[in-house]
Amino acid sequence: MSPQRVKAKPSLKSQTDTLISDGHVLGWREWIGLPDLGVPLIKAKVDTGARTSSLHALNPKKVVRDGQDFVSFTLPHYRGDGHGRIDCLAPLIEMREIRSSNGNAEERFVIATHIQVGHHKLKVEVSLANRSIMGFPMLLGRTAMKAGRFLVLPSKSYLAGKPEQR
Repeated sequence: MSPQRVKAKPSLKSQTDTLISDGHVLGWREWIGLPDLGVPLIKAKVDTGARTSSLHALNPKKVVRDGQDFVSFTLPHYRGDGHGRIDCLAPLIEMREIRSSNGNAEERFVIATHIQVGHHKLKVEVSLANRSIMGFPMLLGRTAMKAGRFLVLPSKSYLAGKPEQR
């Protein structure tokens, strides 16, 4: 009688390497594309403590077009070459009270837009805020990470690579 071989369970490292190669692991900062807004590339801080993703937007204003609520706003320096602004118009989901990292709550416009993370394209909710004093113009919150089924390795950066342009 020959001894039965027991199939070895893959190591945590090999499991993690597979997840990374499949694009399901993010570092603490990543390149993000915002195709609906005409932004091919923007740096985002990945923040598991933040529920909602946030984007640095100037002069957000509610406007009505054909009976529907939209938000017009400007994204500074995201034209793709680092110079010039992008004027945007996006459907308004709602006004929402968002509590920032310093504990202050404020009413913000919330839009739904597609984000591109590596080869993943997801529709997520994003609040518009003044992030001018923050280190990153975008914050990727845990709701977006959950939608993409991402894990986070906080000791790494840019694991997803630059977004694939579609």
